[in-house]
Amino acid sequence: MRNKLPTELESNANSILKLLHDLSEKRGVDDFISAEYIQKTTGLSPLQINHAVELLKSNGFVQWLQTLGTAPYNFAFVQLTARGEYEFQRRQFVLKSEVAIKEETKRGETLPIREMIAALLERKPPSPIGSPYGFTDKDWESVSAWKANKNVLYVVFGCKFNSEYCDYTALGKNIENMFRQALNRYNQENAGANVELKFEPLHAGYGEHLFNEIARDIISSDIAVFETSDLAPNVFIEIGVALTWGSRVFLIKSENRPVPATDISGQTYADYRDNGNIFVDAQHSEKLYRMVERAVRKKG
Repeated sequence: MRNKLPTELESNANSILKLLHDLSEKRGVDDFISAEYIQKTTGLSPLQINHAVELLKSNGFVQWLQTLGTAPYNFAFVQLTARGEYEFQRRQFVLKSEVAIKEETKRGETLPIREMIAALLERKPPSPIGSPYGFTDKDWESVSAWKANKNVLYVVFGCKFNSEYCDYTALGKNIENMFRQALNRYNQENAGANVELKFEPLHAGYGEHLFNEIARDIISSDIAVFETSDLAPNVFIEIGVALTWGSRVFLIKSENRPVPATDISGQTYADYRDNGNIFVDAQHSEKLYRMVERAVRKKG
């Protein structure tokens, strides 16, 4: 049996999961539900909703659609997944079983199935299978180590090496510097924080072994930055890896270049000038800081 009280975040996530389940059951279909509807129905604040939905998404219980202009929410719509429905049913079983066991205890009864019920209380949804082609246990050990390292913010940077719109080396240095400045601010504003930056440019070219290294770096990362000005196929493959495995994606492009393709245009992106010395959005530094802040806190 569980022996700890749920946190506020867990309670909020449970409320949203139940709301999505109830609506799905009522309508007979897993609709996309707006952030505004969740706020109106649950009474939770935008910040509470953002945190709870991010937690649900990181566990595969929901999927979301992100578009521009959804502030103060980090998403526009959210949808229950089959994994989320499984988790809701599991939690309902947990609650009913706990009540039954408490009643048995009051009556002094001990049933043969009690141990089985207690074990089922901790059952988790099946983990998704599949991994990048050729991944080994050593690759996953590396990913796990970086994900578990709370003292390092891991940022990767993907860009076409011979871009027509930027100097790859200069842009990489400017991107690394802006993340370093944001992380320094985080450490200064949070007593006791001493988070370091690991900034890793992704290598150009694809061989079987090399692509595994790129995929491993992307999956290990906390934030994946991609330069999309050239609309280069290899960069979009890397974006696909990041989105598939849940890395926080940040797209950048040279000013006046096209917005990224429709399938990913909902991701956060920013225009820059002079190889990233200047970003067009006057609020860029603050937005980047908030991104870094969320990424660090997500690591625990």
